[in-house]
Amino acid sequence: LQDDLINGFQPVRAWSSAARTIQTSPSRIIIPSIGVNSETKELAIVNLGDALAYETPKFIVGHIPDTADPGEEGNGWYFGHLQSPIKGEGAVFRDLPQITTQLREGQDIFVILESPQADYLYEVTRTAVVHQNNLKLYESEESIVTLVACVPDFVYDHRLLVTARLVGMKLENS
Repeated sequence: LQDDLINGFQPVRAWSSAARTIQTSPSRIIIPSIGVNSETKELAIVNLGDALAYETPKFIVGHIPDTADPGEEGNGWYFGHLQSPIKGEGAVFRDLPQITTQLREGQDIFVILESPQADYLYEVTRTAVVHQNNLKLYESEESIVTLVACVPDFVYDHRLLVTARLVGMKLENS
């Protein structure tokens, strides 16, 4: 499976920095080890009356627009629901917690971000859980992505963070 997964991707070091920084919004996220294959959407800012916040992604994975795009240096932040029993907004990241176990077992876990110009292959490097009040969007000098879901089930006062670094790229029509 891993060979099939990375077939066609070129290692990042084989590409010039100009090729790796094609400015493009993500259109789809795929995480084969947990069965995620979802559309992505740039999240808009909504007015809550006394505060502003990013909209809640519904049945998709939401990308914070001011964070790194696929292949770009920096940290791209992607949010999805573990479950949404009250609002019914989907459960696109319902199996995201399994990645922690898979990493501990030594499995290689990949995240693919598709865009119209290129596909980007990221390898998961770590997971962490932080209290909702301690979640801060941070930058990076590398090209990484951070996937976020609310945990634990039915409490949702913590955030599971799954971080992956760019390891490959495949230009469309190549």
